[in-house]
Amino acid sequence: YTILIGRNAKNNDLLTKQYAFKEDLWLHARDVTGSHVVIKNQPGKKFPSPVIERAAELAAYYSKRKNDSLCPVIVTPKKYVRKLKGMPEGAVIVDKEEVVMVVAKGE
Repeated sequence: YTILIGRNAKNNDLLTKQYAFKEDLWLHARDVTGSHVVIKNQPGKKFPSPVIERAAELAAYYSKRKNDSLCPVIVTPKKYVRKLKGMPEGAVIVDKEEVVMVVAKGE
């Protein structure tokens, strides 16, 4: 599985708006600034739990919660993530989310 990570607000926008498709999984540390993380969908396959967990660890690592013992990470299909006109770079609205708790781990 391919995991993509935005490194700043402008990257996050590009990643979420241009590189992520509606069936890809979108992840982000909850209630803090941080990287948008996208797991590319493989048609006909479900996302394996270890892949989701690893992407969540990366989302936590590249966020302001990097040093927390546990970090809540939003996991949702990209189709539930939207950006309204006039929102600042990197800001989005998530309409439907699940939250996983992970320990932040880098590469």
